[in-house]
Amino acid sequence: MSNLGREEASPLLPSTAEPSPSRVTPLEGGDGSASNLDMAPTNRDRLAFGYILIGLGLVLGTSWFLVFSGNLKEMGWFAVHPPMQSLAITASLLGITPLQPPPPNSTAKQNRFKTHQLVMLGLALPLLAIGSSAMIYNKYIHGAKHFTTWHGKLGLIFVIWVVAQASIGAASVWGGGKAFGGEEKAKRVYKYHRLSGYLLLTLMLFIIYLAGIHSDWANGRGYINLRILAYYVGLPFIWVGIGLRSRPSKMKFL
Repeated sequence: MSNLGREEASPLLPSTAEPSPSRVTPLEGGDGSASNLDMAPTNRDRLAFGYILIGLGLVLGTSWFLVFSGNLKEMGWFAVHPPMQSLAITASLLGITPLQPPPPNSTAKQNRFKTHQLVMLGLALPLLAIGSSAMIYNKYIHGAKHFTTWHGKLGLIFVIWVVAQASIGAASVWGGGKAFGGEEKAKRVYKYHRLSGYLLLTLMLFIIYLAGIHSDWANGRGYINLRILAYYVGLPFIWVGIGLRSRPSKMKFL
């Protein structure tokens, strides 16, 4: 059976049951552990992961360069916003990739879900909170209006959506999905959590594009060629990479 066929047959959420010896797959070791190539079982997955890393390198590097090559004292609290948000975005993307493609066995599922939750809840959300708070405080001390641009308005929607996304995702996994009436019902909720995550990712990349290309601050910093490379090339690389690693049929909406 092909890798794809085996993935489609695996459950959506990690099972608490230990894999029996008879269920050990070719991608598992004798002790049930996943192999080193578990996260990239096909050439497509490896290529896609490369796209993600290249895109992240361009976006993260450019965002930090635009800040730290400028006058930090003049920027004030705003100087905290782009670095923290770009790190939060990087953490979010790296937190998604352990779940792509779907793990082939229960041991891998449990390990990858733990990694996903640790990165999202322990790193991405705190960084996002710091970056967002710095921008709000910067506006406050300067008496400036909040959420006056599309970047700001969509950013607010994004933050609210992220909190809801994290809450639903955690509730669908923790405690055997008791918050949704049990594991089977939680599995049905989880597929919508996955779809929501991909839509949220698309919104996130668009918000970065608005900030890097159209914001007054970015235009004031110049470096248009570097910004085009990061936000017209790097962002699509990330989106394509995540898309190639996804398995839409896994969600089974129809």
